[in-house]
Amino acid sequence: RWLYIVFILTFCSAFGQTFFISLYSGEIRAAFDLTHGSWGLIYSCATLTSAILILFMGGYADRISAKSLSTLVILGLIVFIFLMATNSSVWGLALIILGLRFFGQGMLGHISMVFCGKWFFKNKGKAVAVANSGYTLAEAIMPTIFVALIGVLSWQTSWYVSIIMSLLILASVRLLAKRERNKGSKHQKEIQQVGMLKKSWKRSEMLKNWVFWAAVPGLMTSPMITTTLFFHQVHLVEIKSWALSTYVLFIPAYSAATLVSLYLVGYFVDKFSTKIILPIFLFPLISGLLFLSIATSYSELLFIFILFGLSAGAYIVVYGTFFPEFFGSTYLGSVRTVGVTIMVFSSAIGPVLSGYFIDLGYLIDHQFKFFAAFSTFASLLFLIINLSIKLPEHAE
Repeated sequence: RWLYIVFILTFCSAFGQTFFISLYSGEIRAAFDLTHGSWGLIYSCATLTSAILILFMGGYADRISAKSLSTLVILGLIVFIFLMATNSSVWGLALIILGLRFFGQGMLGHISMVFCGKWFFKNKGKAVAVANSGYTLAEAIMPTIFVALIGVLSWQTSWYVSIIMSLLILASVRLLAKRERNKGSKHQKEIQQVGMLKKSWKRSEMLKNWVFWAAVPGLMTSPMITTTLFFHQVHLVEIKSWALSTYVLFIPAYSAATLVSLYLVGYFVDKFSTKIILPIFLFPLISGLLFLSIATSYSELLFIFILFGLSAGAYIVVYGTFFPEFFGSTYLGSVRTVGVTIMVFSSAIGPVLSGYFIDLGYLIDHQFKFFAAFSTFASLLFLIINLSIKLPEHAE
């Protein structure tokens, strides 16, 4: 039941994720008369505000029961889904995107990972993999389903389907989370609590340590680039002369590769450590970006989606295990809010910067080479961490 809860919470987060919201980009820009840049600005400002809110609100995952917190977050998400289905104002749109990003991408993903850290003391990598399989499943099936629904229903009416799905998920979580999971023995806690220097780091201590800041570019890379890619996917298929209905059929390949990578990397993290894979897990992303900058055919697109999926799965595991491995788990809820803020912040700046350059005439496929260079720089910083840091034996 506990694995189901963390799984279904990440599945439900899809309604606030970029890959889902961006399916409506064309309709939203047309309905509110927005350019690529102005739509990207609204989206990014809302996402940045969400990141700030999470920094202050994420700590409630340490103080409120799983059942109560999950209920509050899902209900909040449902409210903003309903508003999206009925809104006719640009200002209302900005508030709605903020709500969807905060409750969906931010809080649901955050509490799922915190629950993993609290509930699973062994095989943490595999638990993170199972939890994020919910997101991967949503990413695989929702684009095809909702693109079809948009074609049959009006784009706003299709959001009511999201409400029904969220209510069913809420009912299942409340049914299964009637009591708090046993948090394990004292011995188990002691094993999991130490990071570098054989101690657990407070958030203030972590922010003063060079390892955290060296890791920031790498922790930003995947969400920034993936969000930008999905946010501007309508623009991408237009300049590549691809059909959106055909393009979304390849997304399950991305999701399948993500799923395979999740479990493989989760296994290696549990067997060895997160530190070992830090310098290499972005390589498939770098390769995919370079290929996508010159790709013209659907067969190339399939290969690129597989590369992106392999890197995305690895990133998810790294993101879920990096903080407890390097900084311990005693203050995990507080420490992880910084990680969530970085993730949300990076997913915010990508679309607005990319949209701005698109409006200036720099097509998105030309921007992929810059993203590849940034990812290479992040990998070099991870290599420095790998070579410089000695972790406690159990963490290695």
